[in-house]
Amino acid sequence: MATREAQSGTALRQRTELCEAGAVDRAEWDELADRAAVPPFSRPGWIDAYWRAFATGQPVAIVVRRGDRLAGVLPLERRRGVLRSATNWQTPLFGPVAEDAEAAVALAEELFRRVRRRADLGFLDREALGLAEARSTAEAAGLRTLERTMTRAPYVPIEGSFDEFMAGLERKFRKEIGRRWRRLEDQGEVEVAYEDGSRDLDLLLDEGFRLEGSGWKSAAGTAIASDPVRERFYREVCAWAATRGWLTLAFLRVGGRAVAFDLCIEVDRTCYVLKGGFDTEARSLGPGVLLTHDELRRAFEAGFTSYELLGEADEYKLHWTRTVRERVRLQVFPRSPLGGVEHAAWRRGRTAAKRARATLGRLQRRQLPSGSWRSRNP
Repeated sequence: MATREAQSGTALRQRTELCEAGAVDRAEWDELADRAAVPPFSRPGWIDAYWRAFATGQPVAIVVRRGDRLAGVLPLERRRGVLRSATNWQTPLFGPVAEDAEAAVALAEELFRRVRRRADLGFLDREALGLAEARSTAEAAGLRTLERTMTRAPYVPIEGSFDEFMAGLERKFRKEIGRRWRRLEDQGEVEVAYEDGSRDLDLLLDEGFRLEGSGWKSAAGTAIASDPVRERFYREVCAWAATRGWLTLAFLRVGGRAVAFDLCIEVDRTCYVLKGGFDTEARSLGPGVLLTHDELRRAFEAGFTSYELLGEADEYKLHWTRTVRERVRLQVFPRSPLGGVEHAAWRRGRTAAKRARATLGRLQRRQLPSGSWRSRNP
């Protein structure tokens, strides 16, 4: 692939390029992720599993190098003139892996230079490195942009003691937790187990996925086990996280029987709760609430900094916290007829998108490989 070179503020020659996904050295990528302290969802272990399970286009990446050192990676999919982030609704959070703002800007510049129809980055953290740099880069180039909030993911900042945290919750909710623990203990011996996946991982996931799919999720087809591709993805992610020492499978058991389950990745003193579920036959006992209660106690006692509930700001999560992180979608459109049609379609909504599809197809057919355009009257 062609590269672009610029003199970096670090006095090292900076090069950017778009390359096939397999061309990026995974060890270098992980080392950069360590330096940049990014969440696990932008690391090669997660992204490779995503590409194998869900990619609908060609897996590619934009990379930035300073001398011999990797300074930035942006994993993408390329399909029909669109460059989009390697994300879907199984992705909790996404962003560039960049050692500083300068590298993030270089990634954005290369992305926008390469795109024909649309650059589409999803699940960006509004406060993290990446979004502001991409937005300002697009604005400086005079490109059209659309930005919207995709989710507001609740999280609990781990500050002070667990007792102080609990004292800040609604009194009725606190009393209900105590009552439910007592009712659960009446059913048999209660145990909360935290497994790291170093032994019997497949058996533990069988047990956990059964609980995660209990009830409405299986009926709606959204449970992990409802889709072989989705299940394969989570099993691969869990195996990867276990090898890094980041996997935590939490089980609430009564009389030896699991009644609630959470799949968590714990890294850099942060607990990310990816998936969870409970036995619907035990719904009246509130096993999911009780498991979250114990996980939060553990997070406070272990000195974590954050407990990330992820997903949407559902009512049951807001019993624990009112603090959320916004996940943002940024779409950037080139200054071309294709980009203009695409921008109009997305700005006006689905109906307009359908009407614009035929126009977009005509424009694509008229575009020459070199990027020039045929006259209507050749």
